[in-house]
Amino acid sequence: VYPAMLSAVAATFCSIMGQVLQTHLRNGLEYPQCFTGRDAVDTICAIIQTNDRNLAIVVGRALAQQKLFHDVEYERRLRDDPNELFAFEGDHSRLAETKVNGVFVMLTDCYSPTCSNTQPCYSVTCPRQRSQQDHLRKTAKNNVAAEMKQEKLWSMSVPKEVVKSVSRKELDRQERLYEVFYGEKDYVRDLCILRDLYMRPLHNEDIVDESRRKNFITKVFKNALAILAENAALQRALEKRQKESFICYQVGDVFLPFVQHLESYLEYCANQPYSMHFLEAERQSNPRLHEFLEKTDRRPEGRKLGVQHFLTRPPTRLARYPLVLNAVLKYTPEGHPDRETIPYVVSRIEAMLNRINAETGKAQNRLRLYKVDEKLVCSSSDRNDLRLTDDQRKLVRDSQLRKRGGNDSSVIQVLLLDHMLLMCKIKVDPRTGEEKYIIYKHPIPLQLLTICNPDDPSSTRPRMAARRDSTGQASISGSTYDKYNYSLQITHLGRRGFTVTLYSNKLADRQQWYQCIEQQQLEMMERHRKFELVPVACQFPPGIRINTADVFDHGRCVVIGTDRGLYTGVSGKPRSYQLLTHLRHDRVYQIEIHEKLNVMAMIADKDRNLYVYPLDLLMTATSNSRPGPRIKPLHTHVSFFRFGHYLDYDILCSVKSTTLSNQTIIHVYKPVVSGQKNRSLGRFLSLGTESTADSWKCIKECYIAAESTSLHFLRSRLCVGCNRGFEIVDLATMNTQSLLDPADASLAFINKRDTSHPISLFRVHDGEFLLCYDEFAFYVNRNGQRARSNWMIHWVGNPSSFKLQYPYILAFDSSFIEVYHVETAAIVQVIITGNCTSLSPNRKDVNLCVTSPSPTQSQEVLRIQHILAKDPL
Repeated sequence: VYPAMLSAVAATFCSIMGQVLQTHLRNGLEYPQCFTGRDAVDTICAIIQTNDRNLAIVVGRALAQQKLFHDVEYERRLRDDPNELFAFEGDHSRLAETKVNGVFVMLTDCYSPTCSNTQPCYSVTCPRQRSQQDHLRKTAKNNVAAEMKQEKLWSMSVPKEVVKSVSRKELDRQERLYEVFYGEKDYVRDLCILRDLYMRPLHNEDIVDESRRKNFITKVFKNALAILAENAALQRALEKRQKESFICYQVGDVFLPFVQHLESYLEYCANQPYSMHFLEAERQSNPRLHEFLEKTDRRPEGRKLGVQHFLTRPPTRLARYPLVLNAVLKYTPEGHPDRETIPYVVSRIEAMLNRINAETGKAQNRLRLYKVDEKLVCSSSDRNDLRLTDDQRKLVRDSQLRKRGGNDSSVIQVLLLDHMLLMCKIKVDPRTGEEKYIIYKHPIPLQLLTICNPDDPSSTRPRMAARRDSTGQASISGSTYDKYNYSLQITHLGRRGFTVTLYSNKLADRQQWYQCIEQQQLEMMERHRKFELVPVACQFPPGIRINTADVFDHGRCVVIGTDRGLYTGVSGKPRSYQLLTHLRHDRVYQIEIHEKLNVMAMIADKDRNLYVYPLDLLMTATSNSRPGPRIKPLHTHVSFFRFGHYLDYDILCSVKSTTLSNQTIIHVYKPVVSGQKNRSLGRFLSLGTESTADSWKCIKECYIAAESTSLHFLRSRLCVGCNRGFEIVDLATMNTQSLLDPADASLAFINKRDTSHPISLFRVHDGEFLLCYDEFAFYVNRNGQRARSNWMIHWVGNPSSFKLQYPYILAFDSSFIEVYHVETAAIVQVIITGNCTSLSPNRKDVNLCVTSPSPTQSQEVLRIQHILAKDPL
């Protein structure tokens, strides 16, 4: 960077300081997006390549003179001090491009082509001459020294005899008391300047249109006159106390009435972000106001500090009271009245400062959201989803990223809200020059967002957490800030999902995006968490695919069906799982255990055979068990099966669907235990019979002219989910009919859809059924007519199975689990799982699923556990 070109220095300064902006606490007040004077001087030294810090201060003040940044109190110029705070005038990413220009003559190179650092030219004014360099350093040092003000002292305002009559400790105490007195006097004087130089002319003169004048003054100055009245009373009380004696005895009692009326400060300080915004907006659109402020800011009565300085005086003065009063308390002896009053006064003021910080933070957040809402151009549905004007909405982070790396100029404004991530293109209106935000991609709910580094796929955290990048120091070289080389891959899960890769020009910026999104997702997950995933078995390697699972022994044990056979073990004890060698099957597709009958049914082998085993074979299994006898399958080429209840007995329904013939055959079996009273079917099978066919009797067989995917039991009928919808099968007459009433006009939306597939049916209330399709869910009554006409759930993902755990319905997508409230239809939680499949979709009280980060990685069996908490409904 050529140090003499202030525009180049400013651009690099903004790029570097943008990485260290943070919220600082000063005298109890929070100042967001600030940097310290020490950081600023360090950065300028590095940019202009000098060790002379005084020279860097002068260059920094040249930048501040063009309103690149300012002291947070609008009072001081740049100082080399870690306790002094400064903030940019606006968006630092665009400030340097529009505001700063000029040449710092003392840092220019010599015009002579033969002049060099080792051999300066003959000119006495050559910048490389030692005399010129010494003059430059001396000028900079004198400019910095001129900023140091002579401190006002009590010892210089009273007779010397009085000073000699007090001890060293009492002298220090009187000096701190004197600081309280003259500080209050200066503060009230500044409030009077605000009233006399700014408020009165604005009220009496034709500077702002009369129709808006009163409203403008209220918005900008709020209740400044009320604060002036209260502090003028305090100042008069302090002045009266000071005149009582050269040596002031106590001061805490003077502040006691004052701290009882601090609410006016809360009202004023909470309005200050709006005050600055409305003032600047009116200044840009009103030439008369701009001229008035430029003229008034230069008046000697205002010490050329500007209106912003006087507007920020109330919060900064209130924050200084604890500092000066604690300094008095430090030199106050034990037993003194101030030992009791000052701590009370300080505690009241600090409590108010905490409230001010909270309210000011909310106001700043609302103002930022207000500005975004003004710039945003989007559809009404997107605006309703964003809800930018809600009182609880927060803007967590925003910055500019780019669509492609390198020097591509496609800029994307990314805004992280407390519930969504918004990406916009920036368009500038050629007529007005105003910026507009055009939505680039559909807003992403944080519950459906994953983020990773494309160069490191393992950095993806599917369970609502983003991996943090390693930290690194930003370089000052120009290429680091000119090229956008740090990629950030953002994925929107669900049927409307997409993946976009954006690029940052700073490693620290990418790291902050990771951290902010991760933190916000964790906070959101904690607020809405109703279910959690608990491991129940060991992790299975990628070569062993898990297809199904069920529990037995009252949920204590788990049996898992895989492509290599059956595994069983104790829930929660990963090392207890072992392969059942005595039940050899090539592949197990479905398992369902009926503990009342003491049997386990499963679909296994290449031909999808349906077997029924006694449950005792699982409960007595060991790793050394010998292979048992090969039993005869109950049926072959079975698509799926279900245990259920019909009339007064238990039944087993075997479903065989064919895609080519587009038909379904359902066999209904009833257990037969001949000559065995009071004995379960499983006990009978365990006596040694080799055929399950002899233990089950086919009592019904029905045909449906459609391919079926699910089966549900009603009291005396079956409900089959097929490509025609939900069909009712009367087992007594074997007649079939549609579940939905074709005469109900409110169901026209489903009758016209050929792409929606029925999946599950649940009886939620007596007479009401929840029908779950792959796109939506709704209620019907026992007559097949629409119930709750205003109630409907539209699934975010593409669920393949569902589980009802009242009052919640869980929808299983391949990447996540959606949780909705069945009474309000509101989404309450999204559990990002990676590759997820429900292992027990037909079991009411069994919530097992299998997840894996990717198809090539190990799989883990988890239990979806409801977190018992008081539900508002």
